[in-house]
Amino acid sequence: MSMRSALRTTPALAALLLVLTGCGGSGPTAYGADDRTITVDHGEKFTLKVPANPELGQNWYLAGPREDAGVLTYRGDREDTGDGDGTQLFDFTAISPGKTTVKLLFCPYGRCHSAEEAASKPVPTATGAPKDSDQEAAYYLYTITVR
Repeated sequence: MSMRSALRTTPALAALLLVLTGCGGSGPTAYGADDRTITVDHGEKFTLKVPANPELGQNWYLAGPREDAGVLTYRGDREDTGDGDGTQLFDFTAISPGKTTVKLLFCPYGRCHSAEEAASKPVPTATGAPKDSDQEAAYYLYTITVR
């Protein structure tokens, strides 16, 4: 193979390798506040990504009853405020086939400061996505099926 021929095939070969390797570093699948019915594979890591602005007192909490520990493992939560639009991320790993519910509590504008505090009074279950105009706390239920 001549040097010229090798140079022409190298970019094509590099592009093929990128496609085959999936371009690397994609991370766990993230599901938004509208994704309330989720199916994942056994062993898959995934994230529930919800809109939040902690500076305005908008926070989310993992609420009870907790997910079935035989189906999912909760790996923790974190915040991402880097893009100007804040988000909170709740990380899980699907560990065994089955079905469970994850219950998140949305607390807008400092209406509550923990899931335990909100549990002491009636809190509705939301049916839509959270909006900036939401003024009251609400539970968001996610049905997770692990196959």
